[in-house]
Amino acid sequence: MHASLPLCHCASPHPESAECPTLIRSGKAAVDTRRGAGLSWAQESEADHFVGQRFGSFQVVRELGRGGMGTVWLAEHTLIQKRVAVKVLHAHLAREQRVVSRFLSEARTLTLIQHENVVTLYDLDMREGRPYLVMEYLEGQSLASFAKGPLEPALVVELLSQVCDALGAAHAHGIIHRDLKPANVFLVPGADGRHRVKLLDFGIAKLLTYPTGMMPTQDGAVLGTPEFMAPEQCGGLPVDVRTDLYAVGVMGYFLATGVLPFTGSHPAEVLMAHLVKAPRLPHEVRPEVPQALSRVLARAMAKRPEDRYGSAAELRQALKDSLAAGRETLAPFTVRVRVSGESVSAELRGERVGRTGLFLHTQAPPPPLLLDVGLLLRLPGGELACTGQVVRHVSPEQAHQWHMTPGFAVQLRDTAPGFQEAFERLLAGERVAPQTPPVSNVQEDARAEAVLQRFASRLQGDHYRVLGAAWDADFDTVRVNAREARLALEPLLKLPLAPGQRARVDRALGRVAEAFHVLSHLERRAEFDAELRNLEGVQRCVSAGLTVTALEECRRRFLARNRVPEGHVTLHLATGDAFATQGKAAEALRCYEAALRVDPLHLEALKRWRTVRARLKSAPAASAATGR
Repeated sequence: MHASLPLCHCASPHPESAECPTLIRSGKAAVDTRRGAGLSWAQESEADHFVGQRFGSFQVVRELGRGGMGTVWLAEHTLIQKRVAVKVLHAHLAREQRVVSRFLSEARTLTLIQHENVVTLYDLDMREGRPYLVMEYLEGQSLASFAKGPLEPALVVELLSQVCDALGAAHAHGIIHRDLKPANVFLVPGADGRHRVKLLDFGIAKLLTYPTGMMPTQDGAVLGTPEFMAPEQCGGLPVDVRTDLYAVGVMGYFLATGVLPFTGSHPAEVLMAHLVKAPRLPHEVRPEVPQALSRVLARAMAKRPEDRYGSAAELRQALKDSLAAGRETLAPFTVRVRVSGESVSAELRGERVGRTGLFLHTQAPPPPLLLDVGLLLRLPGGELACTGQVVRHVSPEQAHQWHMTPGFAVQLRDTAPGFQEAFERLLAGERVAPQTPPVSNVQEDARAEAVLQRFASRLQGDHYRVLGAAWDADFDTVRVNAREARLALEPLLKLPLAPGQRARVDRALGRVAEAFHVLSHLERRAEFDAELRNLEGVQRCVSAGLTVTALEECRRRFLARNRVPEGHVTLHLATGDAFATQGKAAEALRCYEAALRVDPLHLEALKRWRTVRARLKSAPAASAATGR
């Protein structure tokens, strides 16, 4: 059933279908691409159920998703098991010649471009009067799913640079994308930890020079996503390559700040904002954004096309230069870091992040998250002692991906009057009386030590062990155990603890918070259980309400992190099915478990494992009831 599917993918709400700007509109009528005339979602789904059927040499495995024009299916070659994505035009749209032409133009567009950052087209054919495309199957996630908050500036530039490369190839063939947004940018994880961008959905792309009578929007259609549309596109004026560059600027604004430049309660409100309003500069929204990068994004989003960059290559170079300029303006200083209870302190290169944050560069393992550390800031104007809480780690893999050095971020904890003023003055090179860190003579507290000893072994295990919960614990048990752990640890902070003890309490509370953060959330727990191969835990998440869509998203992220041998799951499932047909439930269960050890979030394997396991559990009870 698809009755619960969202009506459209626009960021601004518009409950009435007539208000949706992603519909294909003509001068007198509008065709709702979400639903065929007289067809419900259930009927459309039933009519489009191609699982097990063949498209040429490819057999459909499952549905990947559906959009306004068509449904995308995962299919495998029947002999070599090569996976592809098959995009089939919706049945009710196959009768609309204008829509069919637009669908076929996407194939023409992809054939023209042929670039590593654009999805590859393998074939185009017809089935029962409906055209379909056979395209490259991508494993990873969309940029919309990946960017759940502001990204590091270096990563923003890396991703946008690849988008510019893809657009440059399209523009070289006279093609404008016209619907650039995070949902149409796919990220494929690479072996080096970096992401390969793949640009998708050229369904409404337009050639700069189109033969007379073939322009796909000659009837004045308004197509695109309002939040990413350039002013000329909003106003129905001619578009060119700079229209796509405006969308790159909006997307960069969103990735760097975590918010869109323009939103509203109605699409028309968003469109009008693009036409007349000036957005806040990105670095004003989020101080961590380098001002040089902020200026580049602002120019890309200029209202007049002639004020923007002239080409994707020019914008790409400006993005790269902005990152280099941002690095050159950082004030150099070092920070001596002291972890309570440790006799050795480290001196690290530091840089300011925001108003009260620091990033400390180090190749060594960083202190644990949420731990308070002593800091001696050796600034251009003098030294300043303070404390900070470790709030983020950047691993060597992430650092390589984001073109930076590994290390960790700390949030300054000091709130004493005059501290911020002294920090600013010393950072600017002014001389201020130096401070020295206080010395503590507090002895270890016996009561606190007893509690910490009880937690010592638990903190060495996984999240379940930290909370003292079984692998199949229900969510209520997780919440109760986390609360009990906090009630045992938090009162210790009110005692006059020695620095080492206080650090251990902070570390224990940080582990409890992290464990609860993971195990109290359906999707996070499912992915964690998958890494443990904890099938009972995965089943618990499904029973608690994890939807099929959410499970598939978890599995997609799991597969992006873990290499799964192709064909192994299929072989184990087929063997298990054979045993099940013969009535050998125990043997079938072992085969399904073997499949799940390889791919623990495989939906079909989970269904069969759960069914056979329930049958085996009920068998002894049935035998006892009959006296056998």
